[in-house]
Amino acid sequence: MKRGTVAAVTLAALAGLAISSAQDTPAFVPEAAAASSKACRDGPLSRPRPGCAPAPRPSTGNPHQDCVARINQLRWACQCLPPLARWKGGEQCANKEAKYDSKRGPHAGFNARICKPHGFAQNVCPGWPSKGRVIDGCLQAMWDEGPGKRFSKHGHYVNMSKASYERVACGFAKSVDGEIWSVQNFR
Repeated sequence: MKRGTVAAVTLAALAGLAISSAQDTPAFVPEAAAASSKACRDGPLSRPRPGCAPAPRPSTGNPHQDCVARINQLRWACQCLPPLARWKGGEQCANKEAKYDSKRGPHAGFNARICKPHGFAQNVCPGWPSKGRVIDGCLQAMWDEGPGKRFSKHGHYVNMSKASYERVACGFAKSVDGEIWSVQNFR
């Protein structure tokens, strides 16, 4: 592999995009990764790129990992933000909160502190048709809320882009009517 391609693969892997090599990943485009790496060499952008909507990566079959990878893809491609670690220790609680919310409404489990470890902030995707649509549709919609100062209008984006958060746990649950509820707990 060429030196620039190795750097691009390394940065993409750090961003949680799980790229191992050009041969193994059909979605890998070395020129695009290298261009993004070059644009991000000076660190995070003060504002996200307007209209940024990178194509979602193919599913790994693990929705928890795919959710974290999508959040990191949006953070990196749209604003040159470093990746969040997958918070595996928070996933069981996030799953419980998603199930609780499916019966009582968004943020009900988070606000009632029904389990631990608890995140510092939470985003909710209520009533989506599938886990895949949560990952490629809901997460993009939440990113598209930003930037802005009013938390009531831009809170999902604020949680996804906040520099002080280091980890995220994604949780999923199916409601009694078959819809998917997802929460993302940030810490």
